[in-house]
Amino acid sequence: MTLSATTALGLLASCVFLVRLLPQPIRLVRTGVASGVSPLAALNSMLTMVAWVSYGLIAGLPLVWVVSLIALVPGIWTVVLLRREVSRRDLAWAGAWLALQVTAALLGLLVAVLAVGVLVTQGPQVLRAAREQDLTGLAATTWWLSIVDAVTWGAYGVAVGDAALVAYGVVLSSSAMIVLSRIHLTRRALPEPAAVVAG
Repeated sequence: MTLSATTALGLLASCVFLVRLLPQPIRLVRTGVASGVSPLAALNSMLTMVAWVSYGLIAGLPLVWVVSLIALVPGIWTVVLLRREVSRRDLAWAGAWLALQVTAALLGLLVAVLAVGVLVTQGPQVLRAAREQDLTGLAATTWWLSIVDAVTWGAYGVAVGDAALVAYGVVLSSSAMIVLSRIHLTRRALPEPAAVVAG
């Protein structure tokens, strides 16, 4: 059985999506530095993945719920690593997002809410990156992979005529470019380590 080009693109996009979730928790484990990383973005992302698992099961879409279930592993891992950074405000906003998802599911509007999920999951990180000067905790690789993720899902959206996926690609790529620009600018502005004087 041969895969169509569109199906292959969808599988590639799914793989890229999963891979891009790994660099951030790996960096947190390796460095122990969380500066500039948004706990709210991590919480919202985890909750959104749970919602996608639910939607995939309800709608009978194995690719959706399987990919989302796998994505929950690095999502939960990231939240656990950031647990000491989570504020009451973060919990309140994440709780509001969860309540909106549950309400939408009860009203049969979960898909409409999930369509704007990329704004809720990426927005807090973009805002934090724009406001803070110390972004040493952020994994730049995550955001380079986000551009690839956005391009592949956006292309898949064009191929299948899905405006929501195209919008996902636009929002994610824009978010990634903003965060990468801020990482570049803030790391250039870091003071050079003091020279060691021999003698």
